[in-house]
Amino acid sequence: MMRVPSRRSRSGGFTLIELLVVIAIIAVLIALLLPAVQSAREAARRASCTNNLKQLGLALLNYESANGCFPSGGMVPTAASVGWSPLTPYFSYWSFFPGICPYIEQQQIYNSFNFANGYYIPSWATANASHLSVLACPSDPTVLDGNGYYSSTPGQGWAPYNMGLTSYRGICGPWYQPPRHCEGIAPSNYTLLQQNALGVLYHSSAVKLASITDGTSNTLALGEYVYGRLSQADQNCWHWWVAGNTDTIGTCMYAPNLQGTLDPVEFTDNAASLLVLSQSSNHPGGANHAFCDGSVHFIKNTIQSWPPDPANPIVPYWPRGLTWTANIPTNFGTFGVFSTTSPYGVYQSLSTRNGGEVISSDQY
Repeated sequence: MMRVPSRRSRSGGFTLIELLVVIAIIAVLIALLLPAVQSAREAARRASCTNNLKQLGLALLNYESANGCFPSGGMVPTAASVGWSPLTPYFSYWSFFPGICPYIEQQQIYNSFNFANGYYIPSWATANASHLSVLACPSDPTVLDGNGYYSSTPGQGWAPYNMGLTSYRGICGPWYQPPRHCEGIAPSNYTLLQQNALGVLYHSSAVKLASITDGTSNTLALGEYVYGRLSQADQNCWHWWVAGNTDTIGTCMYAPNLQGTLDPVEFTDNAASLLVLSQSSNHPGGANHAFCDGSVHFIKNTIQSWPPDPANPIVPYWPRGLTWTANIPTNFGTFGVFSTTSPYGVYQSLSTRNGGEVISSDQY
């Protein structure tokens, strides 16, 4: 009987070439999958940011329902005197965030403040340093770290003074309107500056829902302002959640994230306010905004807006069509009274409460 010779059994291991091929395939798959994972994570962060703004927008409406008007963008302490705080009246204006604390389930923080005085009081350090997740965009994570303000004034003795921060601000209109008690502003000059108050949340505001004649669904209330992009020096003194000045008030003078498309040198030193006051976001392509009806929309960077003029001889990148008609000197610098020589862009139109512009939802 003839026997068939047995075949030698093959080893079960991989050759080096096979192993390298498998590693290469895995690397390619990871490279293809990683952007999708990152995109999914950013989508989740953007959704969480949208939810934050929706909560804040509804809180504003609940405040209006209970008090007959929206909260003041910069509330004057009831004990209105130079002694509001250890510093100056400018550092005493409350933002609207403490006022809406009861409507975002933060009644205990609200109860800890005494609005007869300015916010800059050492005994309120714990409340001032509160890190509220509803005020922090997940794509701007350094907001939850807070910051410490170290006073350079001799004799104050209570520095460092920690402050909680915010990624969101109220929208005061196409341009900024300074506070009524800003040192050095005469009453007659402040009447001129009130012409700049075209939005819903501004210094000493008390806007009623009925006065938003452009329609609550066509009027902006809140926007995003990235904290993490600021220099370390600027991070020490901006975005305080209790401060009712440029920390929590912003404008629609420039389209969202415009500073990312311009020469960064223009946004340091004297021109830092362009970055500080302009709306910005780490979400790709635009920024979330809350409207006065409580809805939240993602507004793209490409929304039709006043174009900046890089060759402006007075202020580089000053918007075309916007004229500085008067200078109002104060102890905090010179503020302007503005007028327009061309129609608002869609973005500026959305920031006014009674401009009479006709805007459809497909324009933003």
